[in-house]
Amino acid sequence: MRSLLLVAALALSTNALAQAVQTQTLPAPTQVSPALEVQRLAPQLIAFAGGDANFQNLVNGLASGTLVTLSTGTQVVSFTPAGKMTTLQIAQTLESLRQSLIQRGIATPTAQQLAIALTGGALPTALGTTQVNGVIATTTPLGTNTAAQQSPAVSVQGTFGAPAAGTAAAGGTAGIRSNTSDSPFPRGMSDTPPTAVPGVTTGANSAPATPGATAAPEAGLRAR
Repeated sequence: MRSLLLVAALALSTNALAQAVQTQTLPAPTQVSPALEVQRLAPQLIAFAGGDANFQNLVNGLASGTLVTLSTGTQVVSFTPAGKMTTLQIAQTLESLRQSLIQRGIATPTAQQLAIALTGGALPTALGTTQVNGVIATTTPLGTNTAAQQSPAVSVQGTFGAPAAGTAAAGGTAGIRSNTSDSPFPRGMSDTPPTAVPGVTTGANSAPATPGATAAPEAGLRAR
């Protein structure tokens, strides 16, 4: 009898424990961003992408299949991946690409070099431009926007070389002014009026004096 009571009590305690386990609520798992996951797998890819901002844009765009924008200084490039990639695929693809560019002498690629290496095209290197095949498919062509700044010297040259109003109206283009004199007189002849010499009169048709030449007889008679 005592044994039966022990078995019954044990069964009741087992059922109560099972019900307690079933009704227990487990905490929701913490969501980790794709960029953080790739960073944990391959932290060297942050410097390879050109900084944290480029790394975040690149990984998030590859993971979600949305627009990727990369920038280096005033150089900005963008493209849209054709599909989505897992964080492991992203880490493997970018690390393989990093090793490939190092072999080409590019350890820290610019935004344009990284985008071309990913999507394919004419890749500029120190030894010249080379054609490469892309490692991802895209739905939009690679877009590049470079904001070039004009130096002050070029601006000054453009101001001096501006054409006259008539030339601009006729569709002429502005040219850079050269160092050649714009005087209408032939080479070797100055357009500056000669300096007056006491006792010598010059006229419009007077020829320049020749060194060592003697005065005409008429001039000598007038002197007497």
